[in-house]
Amino acid sequence: MLLRNPMDVVHSNERAWHRDTTLAMRQWQVRTLLSLRDSDRTHRILVTYEDLFGQTLTTLKRIATQFDLPWTDDEAALQAKIDDFIDPALQKSDSGESLADFEARTDVEPDVKALYLLGRQAAADPDFFASEEFQQKIDEMTDQYLADYGALYRDFNAKINSKTFFVFGEDQAQVDQVNDILRANQVKMVGTEADSHAVAEDLSERLNNETLNVKTYPLDYLVVEQKEELNNYLRKNAKREALWGIGDAKNNEIVEMLTNVSRELGADTHNVVIADDLTAIDDPRELRIAIQHLIRTLHAVERPPYQVIMADQLATPATQVTLKAFVATEPTKADQPTDSKPDETFKLRTPIDFQEVAGTLTALCEQASQDSTKQATLNHFVSVNYDEILNVKGDQYANSVRN
Repeated sequence: MLLRNPMDVVHSNERAWHRDTTLAMRQWQVRTLLSLRDSDRTHRILVTYEDLFGQTLTTLKRIATQFDLPWTDDEAALQAKIDDFIDPALQKSDSGESLADFEARTDVEPDVKALYLLGRQAAADPDFFASEEFQQKIDEMTDQYLADYGALYRDFNAKINSKTFFVFGEDQAQVDQVNDILRANQVKMVGTEADSHAVAEDLSERLNNETLNVKTYPLDYLVVEQKEELNNYLRKNAKREALWGIGDAKNNEIVEMLTNVSRELGADTHNVVIADDLTAIDDPRELRIAIQHLIRTLHAVERPPYQVIMADQLATPATQVTLKAFVATEPTKADQPTDSKPDETFKLRTPIDFQEVAGTLTALCEQASQDSTKQATLNHFVSVNYDEILNVKGDQYANSVRN
């Protein structure tokens, strides 16, 4: 097992993959903890990067001795091969930092610093490395990492058996109505007080000023810290609660991020989409934004199960029955029905007439809200027109009206 200065690892990640500093540091921490926690204590050796490249022959001999491997009688010939093989010019991220200098750093998190210093102590003292004291410290550090950050990486993932519910809607009062119905069915719902709310506000601002691309931002390194925060928040709650969820109008702004992170977690996610009667919206800009939000949401949640609820039906007994059944829905691995009509059936005219879109989309949502098998038709309409609808800006829409 090779132990390297975490700052050198971070710099290597930055140079090679432009990886975010926080992500690279936590990745080093997780992989080091896992290696030290899960490896067989009777068949392992811990070697520092400095020893491997600074005292290569001595270190290789230690490894051979530890594992009872054959060793050469001609160490001089082996040293010559080592000198010929190792090219110091390739060490692009070797700071050569002393242990004392590392310990004095103020830009390294205390838990990361403690792990590296413990590893260096163990690498220098094989008896300590093999001791119960060392293993206990590693177990404690691992438990503390999970408590502080959640299981950000799949290596730590325990199977998540709970159900996670997201409610998507333009109006918080409507979202709250759905939250109350879900709570009545034993789902622990949180609203605007969710930790995800501040993340959504930040990301939505950047999406609106086009700092981020709505189609790719969940994979953008610019948002890795926000994604990490969402990942940890969702995971902690999904592990703690059998039925839980977030009902926040801001969910609409980051639907791609929420669904993407949920898939990465392997969470059993159930999505409720509140659809307004779009034909009742007179303001052109408001209509365009409402349609684009709904199209984004439907495109992101098309993997089942999801449930469409019409806003004007929220207070009806039928909606309560529908949502109660939806809470009981189990995921299925069977292929979902697809709409067999040709794409041309759903293709919108250009330039796009958003009043026409409003009528068609509202009708399709009404059908899907009454019969989940109609979701296939709704999904088909969304997939055919997603790019064109999202690409329309305010001025383009104004031009299409004037024309």
